[in-house]
Amino acid sequence: MYSIQQTTYYEEAAAVASEEAAAEASEEVHTTVGGLTKEDIKTMFKDIVDAMREGFGTCLKEIKYLSERVEAVEKKVGITTKRKGTSAQNTTPPPKPTLEPGSESVNGTNAGRKSLPKDKGPDVPADASSSKDKAPEPGIVLLDKNQSTISDLHKEDAIYLEKRDATLALCRAKSDRTRKLAASQQSPYTANSTAKVIIPNKKLYPGYNPFVPIDKKKLKELADWLKTCPHYRTPHDKKPCTSRTWWYQILRTSLDWLEDCHIDAWINVLRKRYDTNPTHFRSERMCLFDHLFAQQWRFNYKDFKDSELDQNSLGRRLPGGAWNYYACTIPSFCQSKKVWGINIDDVSAPVNYNDTHWIAMWISIPKRHIVVWDSICSSISPEELDVVMESFLYMVPYLLVECASSDEQRAQYSLEPLTYERPTNIPPARAGDCGVYPLKYIECHAVVIKFSKKDFAKPNGKTMRDKMARHAKHVLHCISDMLRIQPINDSNTINEKPTNILRSTVSPLSESVSH
Repeated sequence: MYSIQQTTYYEEAAAVASEEAAAEASEEVHTTVGGLTKEDIKTMFKDIVDAMREGFGTCLKEIKYLSERVEAVEKKVGITTKRKGTSAQNTTPPPKPTLEPGSESVNGTNAGRKSLPKDKGPDVPADASSSKDKAPEPGIVLLDKNQSTISDLHKEDAIYLEKRDATLALCRAKSDRTRKLAASQQSPYTANSTAKVIIPNKKLYPGYNPFVPIDKKKLKELADWLKTCPHYRTPHDKKPCTSRTWWYQILRTSLDWLEDCHIDAWINVLRKRYDTNPTHFRSERMCLFDHLFAQQWRFNYKDFKDSELDQNSLGRRLPGGAWNYYACTIPSFCQSKKVWGINIDDVSAPVNYNDTHWIAMWISIPKRHIVVWDSICSSISPEELDVVMESFLYMVPYLLVECASSDEQRAQYSLEPLTYERPTNIPPARAGDCGVYPLKYIECHAVVIKFSKKDFAKPNGKTMRDKMARHAKHVLHCISDMLRIQPINDSNTINEKPTNILRSTVSPLSESVSH
């Protein structure tokens, strides 16, 4: 009986112990570590293991697939390699073969070259296939051009690298710094310049050469054309001014005084060239005026000085046509309609001094400076030149302020007079050629050509005249058009958009400019 009770006691004790152990285990399961239970941690590790297993499986599949592709390519081109185990492992690459010129190699050597017939390929050593240390050298093979091979990829890479190197070399060549003249050295003379000689990295004649040898064939055509004039054999002093032979005879005769119509005709030739090919000239911010510009401004300067100022220091009477010149609507031939200071920085024009001497001037609006080119400086004394230039020194800045379209634009300018200079180191001319040289000064400055003593040598005056006559015929109409005079709207004040002048007009030819 006691034995039975004892057994029952032990059984109950064991049951209680198992229940306590289960409770403790349950507590352990529900114990949290950083907010995660052991079950959560086990689940996470299981997910990681599954992902790694799946990734390794995918890698193995890819390796097997690539190995099969490599075997297929090698089989197609006739290359056999010894392998251990699977086809994706322990691949021994064949040594680089020595091929004859024109043969094809699968590793890119001589890629893209035509292959030779098999019977003309290099001999393969007899013991090459029996060697265990190296794979046999491939023979000459014919590839299917429709199938991409490793050599094709190498060929494309080689072409790409070659083109890239060529492009980089070209860019480096173009990126070399080009030496340029400073703003104060942009004129053809070097007076008062610290840099006496600067060699620009550009060709001598950027647009065209004004001193290219004359075309004798064109000159003969001009002479034959003049012979058709009814006044050809009429003495010069009896020829009418409307006769083309009168006009061309003066222009082509050495040391003959050039009339206003000759000066304006050549200015119109330059305006036509500038309108047709602006890239041949120094800038797209320039304009060329005829002799009437300087004539009108000098003639009306007294009225300008005598007129009274208003409370804003404005209100003076400007010359007739001042607004038209400011807006570049005159001359009407090849008008640019550009505005001074906004679209125009440089203004060039001939100046007639008392019907005895011609000079040329270049007005630089940004520099507030005027350069006078005088081929015979002894013809005008410094005191006389001061009087000639006074009208431009005071009226140009006043025009810029008066005609400004807004207060902001007006604030950029000043009523202070401009400065001017007359360089003495330019090539001189003979007395009768004082009209030809200023025109060539204007042309050379416009196309950025230095005033060379060789080009402007005094004996070349006749050649300059002949070339001007030939080009004038190709650009302009007959002489009657050159001498046509048309009145334009009359006004004496700037606010009424003047003018009260007569201007010569020249009609363009349909023929293109021939340099």
